[in-house]
This record gives sequence, C-alpha cells and structure tokens, in this order.
Amino acid sequence: MWPLTAILMKRLNAAHHRWQRNIFGISRKNRTSNEEVRVRTGQRSMDEILNEKRLRWIGHVIQMDHQCTAQQALHWEVPWFKRGHQQTNWRSTVNKDLLRTGITWEEAEVAAQNKSECRQRVAQCIHLAEG
Repeated sequence: MWPLTAILMKRLNAAHHRWQRNIFGISRKNRTSNEEVRVRTGQRSMDEILNEKRLRWIGHVIQMDHQCTAQQALHWEVPWFKRGHQQTNWRSTVNKDLLRTGITWEEAEVAAQNKSECRQRVAQCIHLAEG
C-alpha cells in the first residue's frame, strides 16, 4: 500500500517495456517506440495497469470489516518529519486515481458496498483510461 513516486513509476514503465521487447524479440536498434510496442503486444502502460489494481484493491478494502488492518490503514495519519510539502500517502494516490476518472471518495465507498456496481465502476475507469 505504498504510494508510487514519479521516479518509481518511470522505472516500472521502463522495466515493463524492456520485458515486452524481450518477449517479442524487438531490439532497441529497430527504433520501435514504446507506444508501438504496446500496440503490438496489446498491453496497456504500467500506469494504467497499476491504476486498475489500486481501484480494485480499494473496493476490497472498503468492503472489509473495520477491525481489519487494511481497513484501519485507510485512516492512519503518518507524522512526517521532513520540512516542506507533505509526503504522498497511499490514500491520496488512490484519491487522485478516483478524481482522474470523475469519482469522489464518497461515491467509491458507496459503490464498493455493491460488488456488481464496484466491478462496473472499475471497468468504466479502465475504459476512460484507454480512451
């Protein structure tokens, strides 16, 4: 449940593209763009995949009993010792994912109570990200 920094996201995307190139035998010498590799392989970017996984996970966590550690972790406040801006936490990362797709945190909590609606909302978010 850790938030991804921009640097970690770049590294994950680079590794994902490298794996796709290796699997399909596409050399860097071919001058094939990462976008073209994704089209050839039919894969989404790592950012889109992780966005989907986070949204699915938050649906499961919201449905959990309030005694579960994962449910309690949603409301933990971590004291930051660094000066400057507040560090990104997992909940704020998920909140950004939700807002990017036009869903508020409260709507996500309501949708998570109904499993079929939750699946439909995640599918809607994936479709919006692909389009």
